[in-house]
Amino acid sequence: MQIILSGLRGDDNEKEVEAELKRYFNVVSVHFVREGDPDSPWALVEVNDSYPKVWEVTNRLRGAYHRGKRLRFYIPVHQPHPFFKRCA
Repeated sequence: MQIILSGLRGDDNEKEVEAELKRYFNVVSVHFVREGDPDSPWALVEVNDSYPKVWEVTNRLRGAYHRGKRLRFYIPVHQPHPFFKRCA
């Protein structure tokens, strides 16, 4: 499952973000996107957790501050959701 994380600083790096997020998720990978505004990159985070867990944790962490900037978490809509498994 993927999460988009914004609110990062230009001098943040993938390893630091991965280490911090591992407290909350089973992180598979972190990839920074620095195109656009290099002082405000965003990250594509791949996690190996269930949708309900990711939803709960991202809602809990949303709005937390990291080095003076507010973090934003977004779960892309193409993610698998348990509701659709029940409807199939």
